[in-house]
Amino acid sequence: MKYVKKLNALLLMMVLLISQLIYAPAFAAEINPLLTNEIESIDFSSLSGGRVNIRVMLKEPLDSPPPGFSLNSPARIALDFPKTANGLNKSTLVAEQGALKSVSLAQAKDRTRMVLNLAKNVGYNTTINGKEVLISLQGSEAASNNTVAETRFAEGRSSAAGHAISNVDFARGKNGEGRIIVELSDASSGINIKNKGKTIVIDFIDTDVPADLQRRLNVINFNTPVLYVDTIKRGKNGQIIIEPKGDWEQSAYQADKKFIVDVRPIVQDPNKLIQGSKVGFAGEKLSLNFQNIEVRSVLQVIADFTGKNIVASDSVTGNITLRLKDVPWDQALDIIMKNKGLDKRVSGNVISIAPADELAAKEKAALEATLAIEDLEPLRTEVFTLRYQKAEEFKKILNGGVDSGGGGGGGQGNVNRILSKRGSVNHDPRTNTLFIQDTAKKLEEIQEVINKVDVAVKQVMIESRLVIADDRFAKSLGARFGVTQTGTPGSGVATVSGSLGNRFTQASATTLTQGTRNGSIQTATDPNTGSILTSSDGLPDLMSNLPVSNAFGSFALSLFKLSANTLLNLELSALESDKRGKVVSSPRVTTANQQKASIASGTKIPYLQASSSGATNISF
Repeated sequence: MKYVKKLNALLLMMVLLISQLIYAPAFAAEINPLLTNEIESIDFSSLSGGRVNIRVMLKEPLDSPPPGFSLNSPARIALDFPKTANGLNKSTLVAEQGALKSVSLAQAKDRTRMVLNLAKNVGYNTTINGKEVLISLQGSEAASNNTVAETRFAEGRSSAAGHAISNVDFARGKNGEGRIIVELSDASSGINIKNKGKTIVIDFIDTDVPADLQRRLNVINFNTPVLYVDTIKRGKNGQIIIEPKGDWEQSAYQADKKFIVDVRPIVQDPNKLIQGSKVGFAGEKLSLNFQNIEVRSVLQVIADFTGKNIVASDSVTGNITLRLKDVPWDQALDIIMKNKGLDKRVSGNVISIAPADELAAKEKAALEATLAIEDLEPLRTEVFTLRYQKAEEFKKILNGGVDSGGGGGGGQGNVNRILSKRGSVNHDPRTNTLFIQDTAKKLEEIQEVINKVDVAVKQVMIESRLVIADDRFAKSLGARFGVTQTGTPGSGVATVSGSLGNRFTQASATTLTQGTRNGSIQTATDPNTGSILTSSDGLPDLMSNLPVSNAFGSFALSLFKLSANTLLNLELSALESDKRGKVVSSPRVTTANQQKASIASGTKIPYLQASSSGATNISF
């Protein structure tokens, strides 16, 4: 009986616990004053072409469509319902209709996030009809239409003053991309983009175009993939037609009242299977659609998407309207920071974001604190023995090129010195050793400098000739030159010769017949060795024969290319007719690179010198 009572009590506790879990969201909505709205129901309906409609019924109507973003892998669409609680008492709804597999709900302190789990990536539209939010997923027909691919950033909202295009401008990006900048009268215009043929067509829904902006921009001279930009009025809509050239790819985004389209050239790389431009962003792509949302909320969305820790300063405030389609997340973050004057610092897996001037002020303060610590840090003394560099020269390097004498502090005013303002250096020329006193951090830096500077340098050998010659001598120069080309018999044998009687006259499959010299015929049979063909008197085949008469000396130079069986013979001779020069010596000297060296020559003159004993000695 006791066991039955305990069992009943245990069952009662379990029922109460389950009831508490079931009704916890409702209780949370009542307790949390930030959650003033509530999701009451979610219905699904399938349409033709694989389309799916999702109807979300709320307790109170929303002011604007819920902001959201999409993921490519896995295929998901996330929508944030601000100030809304989950009143369904469940966190997952199974759909299995079209591309929609299920719907997940997660409630946070100030919003509820609805995640649509998809079987594949599809586009979506969001509209508001009173308390009902309609989410329309595109079907297979829209996904398979490759002729006209349309991107809808967001539904337009009605404005009392109406939507209008304020200006259309063009600029060239730093990477050679063409940038079309469209300024709008407000940030709530509906925008559709589609590729039609070889052009990009942008429709601004219910947007007026002033007469002075209905024109064509000729941007050929900007040297970008864009040739022309046409702005026209088509019915109630404004339309911009971009005509590119060559291979290109596009990306578009909207930040507040500016809508920007980048057309980038595709860099052809034969090593890549899929061609694309080399951009500086490599993050996973996502799509964002926010209407007048807080910047901090957008940063939270990016943090959830990337899994990184993003720390935003208290100075990060304001709202932003952002529309992005399939852009890397790091580019999306860069767009947000540029539009709001923010900057970031990355430390491991943490991204700190704050206004640019605030980060600069913090870094300046940190640097000043570091300098103050250096003034109080204790000094240490280290001994460095140099192997190749002279200690005296390296001491000047540490002092910024100034010789500080004893090394105590003579170079403290030099901003180029490596030592700190409290550091000092002395050297011992006998052992080529440096004695440095400075902070521990500076000593580590000096050690790194020594490791890079104290190395063996290249050496240069200078060779010279000392010659004695009479300045009244006359010079005579002559040359003999000839070229002969031969080959395997039957393969088109040919030769080039001068007019000395040994010129080419006839060729056959096995023989090469040349001209006559001194009345005889010289025949070259099977010339495969590439040797010089000679005439009957044994002289080489020459094109030029201008030798020096009575030459005292000569030298010859032969250049040949074995693969072509081509032999080039060059013979030069020179004569000093009056008096020949005399080589006295051939001195050589080896010096370090960029170090001055000299070779001196002189004459010793002997003379007689008397000694103390009365004898004479020969001296020079």
